[in-house]
Amino acid sequence: MQILIIKWSVGYLIFLYSMAYMVSAYGANNSIYITQSGGSSALTMNIDQIGNSNVVGTSQARVSLTGTSMTVDVDQIGDSNVIASTIAQGNSSSFTLRSTGDSNTQTLAVGGTGDTAGSDFDFAATGDSNVLAFTQGAAATATSGNTDIVIAGTSNNLNLVSEVVGGTNNWDVDGDSNDIDTTQTGNANHSITADITGNTNNIDIDQTNSGGSTSGIVDLVSISTGGVIDIDQCTSGC
Repeated sequence: MQILIIKWSVGYLIFLYSMAYMVSAYGANNSIYITQSGGSSALTMNIDQIGNSNVVGTSQARVSLTGTSMTVDVDQIGDSNVIASTIAQGNSSSFTLRSTGDSNTQTLAVGGTGDTAGSDFDFAATGDSNVLAFTQGAAATATSGNTDIVIAGTSNNLNLVSEVVGGTNNWDVDGDSNDIDTTQTGNANHSITADITGNTNNIDIDQTNSGGSTSGIVDLVSISTGGVIDIDQCTSGC
């Protein structure tokens, strides 16, 4: 078993500016716990995991990031990998999570206590039974943010919750029996562009624009047989 624990705090920020971290883990049962706080700027973090049952963070020690202009790239190749990450605040940052293999789980919560304006979130999964849970903008101050999701496989489960002003989602899903459940709330423009190919896919989209006069856009192209598509656009109560 290999365990890597990295902790940064305010007292160590002098070392974080323009610093790059690269971590590679090979083999089974690897664990990487990361805590970074203090408003780091221009942090670059690359994590590669190749093997089975790798974990980046746990429920007891989740990956926690706070800063601006961060670049985070996590690449997992193998079975039963799990990512659990919390980004309290991350303006003008780029986050990329990739999973190749079976039964991977990606969990990311961003904007819990601050803004995510100008940030880009990219998720890519290739394989079977992938699960993605993405929550954006629990804080009232969270705005914008672009989310791109590319899924190639079967029986994937996507649960997306966006509570930001002007959230943009782009999906490209290719496979059968996928379950996509997304909610966008807030008082300004929301947008979802989706290209879904496969059979028996279930898609549930709720857009609530509490501003009344603001717009919600769903641009959906679906090539499939069977399945259920349910889209609700409301000013309240979706």
